[in-house]
Amino acid sequence: MKHINGFQKIKRVGQILKILSKHGFDEVISRSNLDRILPDSFLFWNSHARKVFEENFNVRVRLAIEELGPTFIKLGQLLSNRPDIIPKDLHEELVKLQDDVSLEDIDVRKRLAEELEIDLDKHFINIESKPIASASIAQVYRATLLNGKEVVIKAKREEIDEVIQADLDFIKDLVRLLQRKYEVVYKMNLYQIVLSFESSLLNELSFTNELNNIERFRRNFLENKDIHIPKVYRKYSTDTLICMEYIDGVKVNDIEGIEGYGLYAKSVLQNVLDLYLEQVLMHGFFHADPHPGNVFVNKHGQIVFIDFGAMGFMIPEDRKIIESMVLDFLANDAKSLIKNIKRLAIVHHIEDERRLERDAYEIFEMIKQNALDDIDISVMLQKLNLVLQSNHILLPDFVYLLLRGVSILEGTGRQLDADLNVPESIEPFAKKIAAQKFSSEYIISQLKEKAKFAKDVLTEVPLDLLTILEKVKDDKITVNHKMQDFDNLQLILHRMGNKFLLSILAMTFGVGASILAHGRVGYLIWGIPILSWFGFIMSFILCFALLSHLYKSK
Repeated sequence: MKHINGFQKIKRVGQILKILSKHGFDEVISRSNLDRILPDSFLFWNSHARKVFEENFNVRVRLAIEELGPTFIKLGQLLSNRPDIIPKDLHEELVKLQDDVSLEDIDVRKRLAEELEIDLDKHFINIESKPIASASIAQVYRATLLNGKEVVIKAKREEIDEVIQADLDFIKDLVRLLQRKYEVVYKMNLYQIVLSFESSLLNELSFTNELNNIERFRRNFLENKDIHIPKVYRKYSTDTLICMEYIDGVKVNDIEGIEGYGLYAKSVLQNVLDLYLEQVLMHGFFHADPHPGNVFVNKHGQIVFIDFGAMGFMIPEDRKIIESMVLDFLANDAKSLIKNIKRLAIVHHIEDERRLERDAYEIFEMIKQNALDDIDISVMLQKLNLVLQSNHILLPDFVYLLLRGVSILEGTGRQLDADLNVPESIEPFAKKIAAQKFSSEYIISQLKEKAKFAKDVLTEVPLDLLTILEKVKDDKITVNHKMQDFDNLQLILHRMGNKFLLSILAMTFGVGASILAHGRVGYLIWGIPILSWFGFIMSFILCFALLSHLYKSK
């Protein structure tokens, strides 16, 4: 991100305030006291401007955002995915936001020659000067390499970094101001959302980051023939340019084009759903904006994702929780679902779990008994968000990216197959995930994790307890109870910890052995897998040690 000077920032702030005033949001200006230092030319208090108030408030918000440019459009799109923090009417208007921007005159040949320091004629047969696509951050041009390969060049807009940085600074200042003025804004935790948005947008501005995303995505799907990831030409790419393979295909919602390839729309849709579930549940790295303009189908029937600037990322533990939630959803297990929501949430205060269970079952039945075309997704999401609000449940950022992705795919699904039943469509993939949980490899990996946890507890907890007790003994920690004979207490706690850990280890090996015996995988002895025998033996040894320990302590 390039540094912006004070003049650039003031100039941009002036433009923003002028647009806000134009659309009737002088309240923002007056409360910020900026009207005292701005010339009258920035304000639109005239008869023409007053007509703007005849427009619906939410419409004016959308129009102002679209005129303010890419940063505000993307922020509006982000908020449109958060009906939990914005009013329903405003949410319905923000989903209409369009990222359409005017073409910018970019000399892409000059940019390539200067940044790559090459003679273009020795590397390219031709480079088209007119873009084939235009977005808020970049424009896309077709080109042909010297070897005949068709490619596209994605070129970042001039000075877009400076504009976005100035916009982000203004938004943060404005949110801080509104939080001081209005308690409701403070309770929305809007500033944290803006900080998260800033981080995401700055990542999207870095084409180096996008290149890395593409290559990571490709590694995740190396063995999958149902997907094609565009090849990247790093030697012709920089932080402001990306050169990649040209995709000859049709948009995923182009039914006529899909059928022209001899493919079935329903099969294509099922493939898209499976691939997205694999991204989420198996890789924990998923496309955050899978709208039809970013998802194509080629003549081979392969799904092609493009535009990897915005990606969702989950740590392994979060991925496991999401995986469990999908299985809970398919099994209509509200209790387990609520447990996993609590594990995933950053903050939660569930006052009535029974009521939450009933709400979950209501959503289960709504989806289970209806085709996609009969489900009012907005009603369902509204209900979900009301439940989250009433229980003060704040989920991690990636969850909202995931919900946005699912919502976009739902819209695509509605176009391709109105009779699509979501639970039925994801059930085969979910069963595949569930089957993996009973595989010998998965069980062994889980046993290793449990053993490592037990080892850490065995070594760290007694030491921590002893440290605390020593501090109490030395009067470094004040307690409300008078305690005597610390040495005996230390010994008792140490013995209790050992017994507890022996119990955990015995149970872990016993349960693991039982599951392996049921699965009958690997080499068998008397009809029981050898790994299962090992688990039973270890469980027996640990149980014997525990009983011996109990007898001695008695």
